[in-house]
Amino acid sequence: MNKTKITALLLSVVMLAGIISGCSKSFNVTADKFVKACEKLGLEEYVDTQMQYPDLSDAENGFYIMTDDEDEIGDLTGDSFTDLLNLMDLNDDIGADDISSIAAAVKCTSLDDITGKDSLADMKFNGALALQITLKNENLAKDIIDGADDVLGIGGIMTKHLSGKEYYCSGKEGYIRLHVDIAELIKVFLNDDTAVKQFKNNFGWDPEEFFDGVKGDIAVSIDVRGANVFVLLGCALNTKPVVYEDFLKAFFLTNDPMKIPDNNKLYQDLADLLPSLLKLFIKDTGESGSCGTIPKGNGQKVGISLPTKDLKRWDQDGENMRKGLKAKGYSVDLQYAENDVSKQISQIDNMINSGCKVLIIAAIDSPSLINVLEKAHQKNIPVIAYDNLIMESEYVDYYVTFDSYMTGVLQAEYIINKLDLKNSKGPFTIEFTAGEPGDFNAVYYYTGARDALYSYIHNGRLKVVSGMDDFTLAATDGWMTDKAQARAEDIITRFYSNGTQIDAWLCANDSTALGVANALEAKYTGKYPIITGQDCEIANVKNIINGKQSMSVFRDTRTLASRAVLMADQIISGQDVETNDTVTFDNGKKVVPAYLCVPVVVTADNYKEILIDSGYYTADQLA
Repeated sequence: MNKTKITALLLSVVMLAGIISGCSKSFNVTADKFVKACEKLGLEEYVDTQMQYPDLSDAENGFYIMTDDEDEIGDLTGDSFTDLLNLMDLNDDIGADDISSIAAAVKCTSLDDITGKDSLADMKFNGALALQITLKNENLAKDIIDGADDVLGIGGIMTKHLSGKEYYCSGKEGYIRLHVDIAELIKVFLNDDTAVKQFKNNFGWDPEEFFDGVKGDIAVSIDVRGANVFVLLGCALNTKPVVYEDFLKAFFLTNDPMKIPDNNKLYQDLADLLPSLLKLFIKDTGESGSCGTIPKGNGQKVGISLPTKDLKRWDQDGENMRKGLKAKGYSVDLQYAENDVSKQISQIDNMINSGCKVLIIAAIDSPSLINVLEKAHQKNIPVIAYDNLIMESEYVDYYVTFDSYMTGVLQAEYIINKLDLKNSKGPFTIEFTAGEPGDFNAVYYYTGARDALYSYIHNGRLKVVSGMDDFTLAATDGWMTDKAQARAEDIITRFYSNGTQIDAWLCANDSTALGVANALEAKYTGKYPIITGQDCEIANVKNIINGKQSMSVFRDTRTLASRAVLMADQIISGQDVETNDTVTFDNGKKVVPAYLCVPVVVTADNYKEILIDSGYYTADQLA
């Protein structure tokens, strides 16, 4: 077994302990105390803080780092810090810019005892790491807890349910003391047929042979108080925890995780976590060894580019995809472009350069992405168009969306039924507000609605008083609420100020529906019309409850995100990618294979069942 793989495995074991504990609260060590503890341990200050990964010989000799310089903090945290935050669902909450100071102390003995060995049982490793991070905002401590809750939940470990001496977490304060007997953990793991099978499939290793004779301890102590987070990790593999005990004494910790009684339930939970966490941190070196090589695709990075975080649906889409990909063991680079086309191009370019293996893109302006998508193709990076079909590019591999044509049909059918157009002679009046003219989906929404209503407009039962029933005349740049409102106010002033009744206003989505509702409130004095929408934004659902909007088509982002996650996983793992439409979506260069999810209608009569009971919103959010 080569040195690179040995080192990677040991680091993964320590990271396993570190992630499981990443949810705690802060032991308030000041900078002065930290330096004194390091001096007591005989560690020397490590000056070259530009180096993200110090040479392991330095770790053996022992060193410490302390800085409050913003550039140095960014260099020190780097990609490894981002990956850890990604795993804990914190990368949108905490970054290098949120840290005011960082300090770390490392020591291990002896590296000679882990090199040139044929198996883990022949190795000896004894090391410790102390880490202190001071955040600029103490409220971020809660984000650390919440993020770790998610990670712990992967293995079924429920927060605040362990005994007080082992785990406490509340508000902005708390602590974790965990001690894991490696031999006991391995024993539980080997008794789990599913875990063993997963391990064999993921790594190609025989776990019984790989872990035979291995013993030792992993210990974790994490404290968070206010803005301070202090972490102490120890690992003793086939040896006594001498280095770790020295760190305990130096940093004045009275609770020794090594002394905590064994927790059998915890071992089982950790055994459940082991395969997925190991594959996040053990990297394939491309070299062969006695334990085989790790299949490509494990722990690969997926890039997600979304238009904006300002709309709830995009925010939730991103979070749902990130959580789903992490649960499958992928690293995630999630970026929001603030509706800035040039920014989206730059973010996608960075994802390509950073080694993403699949890109999931909801385009702001798809023709602008032609060049950057060609670059992705040149680097063999497949592209999934997410909800917005990317036009005029042959380098779009798959498309995942809801049935956009059906969305428009559902809006139209609601109006047809409410006005009883099949039986009533009318005439009734209707106006249209469509979506972004450059958005492929906007055309499909409008086409579905217009096709369903065409016969009623043609036979005179529906009348478009303004005459603006062509998509180009009804479109709304950027789906912007203020632009939809300005256009609606103009229509009301020009065509309805004489008392003419507006019976229905078909709006493509909720942001445009909100603009129309605002315009009606400001300029219209007649009976409120039927107003359609899409996305079930909170403000619009409140309008539905209060009678200011009639319906919204719910395209459950959880369903869409799950399908995108599955599609990315199928691509990376070499499986057949499931689609259900291979003929409809011609982007001008090719017909893009697609998977269409099914939308549903939400009204005042069923919003509780669809939105609250399903957990999409809470009752308080809609109050």
